[in-house]
Amino acid sequence: MTQPPRITPDEVRHIARLARLALTDDEVRAFGADLEAILDYAASLQALDLDDVEPATHAVPLDLLLREDRVVS
Repeated sequence: MTQPPRITPDEVRHIARLARLALTDDEVRAFGADLEAILDYAASLQALDLDDVEPATHAVPLDLLLREDRVVS
């Protein structure tokens, strides 16, 4: 059994209008499915337990190699 879409075609058209896009009915259906997939993925990320994960600014450690400050005349 297929669940009804969480995003209605009218909502897709509204989003398109905000982005100043003109969509055909086929594009509205396609983008509606794409938006549903994005929402499903975001929901799966929300379900992750990240309590023990420390925030990071980069995916890999960065070591800044800076030269020593020296006064030069």
